[in-house]
Amino acid sequence: MKEKIIKLENGEELKMREPNVRVLKSATNKSEKEMEQTIYMIATLTNKQESEIEDLNLKDFKALQDALKDFLVEAGVIA
Repeated sequence: MKEKIIKLENGEELKMREPNVRVLKSATNKSEKEMEQTIYMIATLTNKQESEIEDLNLKDFKALQDALKDFLVEAGVIA
């Protein structure tokens, strides 16, 4: 399983593992809203609570969002 390491502004490094079908399915079952799905997937893939992801500054959230997108593009799930 692939992982990406994302360095946050405070120096903390988060490991994000590659999503699998279960994570994607759970995210789409959880909500129809893309933002809620994204927060859920990032939290799940980094072993954080959703509230911890919601408390991040926008720059750190964008870095995590980009890492997730890279996994999804690489897998051919999104273009």
